[in-house]
Amino acid sequence: MSRDQGTSESGAPRIPRVVALLMDGMWAHDLANVIQVFGNGAPLKGQAPCELTFASTGSSALLDHGLSAATTPLRACDTTPDLVCVPGFVDPCRAIQSDETGETIAWLRESARHGAEVASLGTGAFVLGAAGLLDGVRCTTHHAFSTEFRLLFPAALLDEDAIFTHDRTRGIWTSAGGASGLDLCLSLVAHLSGPVVASQVAEAMSLWNPRPLGTRSDAFGMPDTPEVERRGKDVEQVCKIVSANLSRPWTVASMARLGGVSVRTFQRHFLESMGETPKEWLLAQRLELATLLLVQTDLPMPVVASRAGLSGADALYRLFVAQLDESPSSYRKRFSSQ
Repeated sequence: MSRDQGTSESGAPRIPRVVALLMDGMWAHDLANVIQVFGNGAPLKGQAPCELTFASTGSSALLDHGLSAATTPLRACDTTPDLVCVPGFVDPCRAIQSDETGETIAWLRESARHGAEVASLGTGAFVLGAAGLLDGVRCTTHHAFSTEFRLLFPAALLDEDAIFTHDRTRGIWTSAGGASGLDLCLSLVAHLSGPVVASQVAEAMSLWNPRPLGTRSDAFGMPDTPEVERRGKDVEQVCKIVSANLSRPWTVASMARLGGVSVRTFQRHFLESMGETPKEWLLAQRLELATLLLVQTDLPMPVVASRAGLSGADALYRLFVAQLDESPSSYRKRFSSQ
């Protein structure tokens, strides 16, 4: 459900418009993630990757720790942005019962109706739930509020173990809160502005390996034994070798042989260390390389497919349609001029 970015009147690619939809009681940390990813021009030599606007029912929003943000009143805010981001709350149950809620939800629904994609960070999902946007949608929120969320929004398909989710049909994104909000924002800027811009932003923030969509929350406990640490290092070494040689026809079996263990043992160790299966990880790596080659080169599709370790242009096409809901040629056209 991604909006066609199009071009500006000058013919240059139009900068995506992002609205941070704010209410009193939101986490400053979540808003900082939005600012750093969408509104920080330093990584791109002064040009922020998106046009970022703060909006609320009034002229300011009170955040946690006594902080506040100046905002554009919703009545003066365009309802046709490309993306609306809703940060999380300290107390989401109380927040959605405030006087702000009705006007905020009405504006959010109207924006979604006009084609804006909608993303929540942590307990910001409560606003999406109150707007009815999560009915029948797989989503997540901060684990500490999962019980309250289920009671308030029984029609939402809550996956409390997910780090973040994306419903491509409805254009809905949600994250589990805390640091996962940053992973979500980086995936969103890649979705809106392309992988090159996302890589530049991540590099500037020293985020060399953002967590991918599908990562589970149980992947981030600290290792508690030397054996677990050793297994993690072994998996990391395999990943480094595979990443540097993606044109090879890697399989889970060949990765397991490289790690010197059985397929079943390798799958268990990989999931334990990375929070996803080897197959999921490998597919994501191939997709990431293919997107970069499409944007940064004019290589023909069969060559792009070969360098990404895919069997041919048809496999490349199927991967893009399945994962990004568009063809490789469409993706190249959308981002190669940026």
